[in-house]
Amino acid sequence: MSGGDTDPILVADFQAMSMSPRMSEMLSERIPGHAVFQIDPIGVLSEDRRYVPMPELAAACVDEFLGSGADQGHVHVIGHCSASPLALRVAGLLASTRSVTAVLVNPMWPVDDDVTLKFTEFLSKFGPATHTPPELTTDPDLDMSKMERILLDKVSALAASTGLSGSAGAFSDLIVWYRAWLAFLLAGRNDTQIGLAAGRSAVTVLSDSPSTVAVPGRDEDAYLVREMPAQPVGTVTPELAEIVATTIVPNLRTV
Repeated sequence: MSGGDTDPILVADFQAMSMSPRMSEMLSERIPGHAVFQIDPIGVLSEDRRYVPMPELAAACVDEFLGSGADQGHVHVIGHCSASPLALRVAGLLASTRSVTAVLVNPMWPVDDDVTLKFTEFLSKFGPATHTPPELTTDPDLDMSKMERILLDKVSALAASTGLSGSAGAFSDLIVWYRAWLAFLLAGRNDTQIGLAAGRSAVTVLSDSPSTVAVPGRDEDAYLVREMPAQPVGTVTPELAEIVATTIVPNLRTV
């Protein structure tokens, strides 16, 4: 985080399972003199509860942000890809007391297929995906319990087949991370009021497919769409961070 009595930047950022820099880190390098904060819902979702609704996740992120002392200035809330629902929720909560702009970068609004495809991807990390993804229901706790159980069974079977039955526990942190990611996608899929979540905040969408982009539940004239060059799907790159920085810097107040 960088400091200064200036407009803060808040990035919905996940702890990736890699050493690659986060969007928040890359923006901090590109926008010196402005406080860049990171909100990571994976931490909340990695605790005892398998599932936390999106409004509750957003409230926890806002509490953490306000506790940092960033109580002045216009806030830019950045959400990339599947983090867009969280960014809108956070922006809407903050907009009740201050001016806010939500910046959605190639936004994705999770649906059933996104959850099941990600589940299958995670399952394949431990061998051929022989299990059929469980059908999603109206009970997200049950859905998460089923997916977690299948992942754990897959890990146990892999360990047994390689004669390493006692090593299954070594995958526990990875399973928790996978579970948290799936729970976040499920929370986005279940957030039927996301179109109203932005409240009084301004909304800017950066998209490499501007003709197809939409914010569910909001009229087209309720947000600004800016076209950007084609980007790798779901990947944060220095080039993408530069585009985001170039977009928001002209609107940042410096004291």
